[in-house]
Amino acid sequence: MRPATRRTVFIAVSLFAGATTHLAGQPAKTDYSAPAGAPYTAIDVIIPTPSGHTLAGTLTLPKFASRARKVGAIVTVTGSGQQDRDEYLGLEGYRPFRQYADSLARRGIAVLRMDDRGTGASKGTFKGATTADFAEDVRAGLAYLRTRPEINAKALGVMGHSEGALIAPMVADKEPTLRAIVLLAGIARAGRTALEYQLGNMVDHDSTLKGARRDSALATIPITIEKLIASDPWMAFFLRYDPSATARRVKTPVLILTGLNDQQARANEVGDQATAFRMAGNRDVTAWIVPDVNHLFVHDKDGFPANYAKLKPPVMVDPVVVGTVVDWLAARLK
Repeated sequence: MRPATRRTVFIAVSLFAGATTHLAGQPAKTDYSAPAGAPYTAIDVIIPTPSGHTLAGTLTLPKFASRARKVGAIVTVTGSGQQDRDEYLGLEGYRPFRQYADSLARRGIAVLRMDDRGTGASKGTFKGATTADFAEDVRAGLAYLRTRPEINAKALGVMGHSEGALIAPMVADKEPTLRAIVLLAGIARAGRTALEYQLGNMVDHDSTLKGARRDSALATIPITIEKLIASDPWMAFFLRYDPSATARRVKTPVLILTGLNDQQARANEVGDQATAFRMAGNRDVTAWIVPDVNHLFVHDKDGFPANYAKLKPPVMVDPVVVGTVVDWLAARLK
């Protein structure tokens, strides 16, 4: 979801020549304050972690929240690669977690969104960390929320996008008291399957590759993947990790959304995701393949990541998607 050394929206290599990266560059200083007249405050917070580093974030808190009138809260989880608390990707207007936080806070739900470790104002080292390490950072965010007198510690949830959709169930597996998890554009199978699809999709979209050259490019995909496994701890974990094995242990209410035109996390895995959670005896599983949107949940008839830069600004999450997520969470965190 960045420059050549960073990961794409889902995979830890620059698969789409930077098309899903910070296309315009992150502004030198980002304003995370609440908009004028908002019925909530936006508080800058510093969160300690068991690993010793601190995470910087923004807590959007309804103004009525107090020790006497506690509110539910969620922690947002970004996709792969180093991202700030808004999950900014360089696309003008695309700050999805700010968009969700605004809507949720207006419905009386607090939101904690954090810069990834080693990113923005957060400390720690990003390189070498795995998906499991990022899950522990999310748990640190939940622990922080439990210290806030305005937060109902019994009404917490996690919402993750892309890689974050793998992390949310990992957290729920260790924290079964969570009331809700939201998986946006996740996968049901080991990451290797997703990477094979993405690399093959790149070849299919490259009009310069024909005949023997195309066959050769496809044949090198397994070799490329093995090299990535050997060179990057994040990739080694991601490619081998089976999210459905975790899902089969999680009974936390779950909302699963993937765009029909998503060419990074395929919509045909939504049913398998839902099935895995139900196998755990989970009785609150909601799944929806969202028509006409891509991996970013933005209206896009194509969905190929290399064309994200061509999306008409401001690029924003489909309001129907935001409304669906907010309504679902409001019913479970209040």
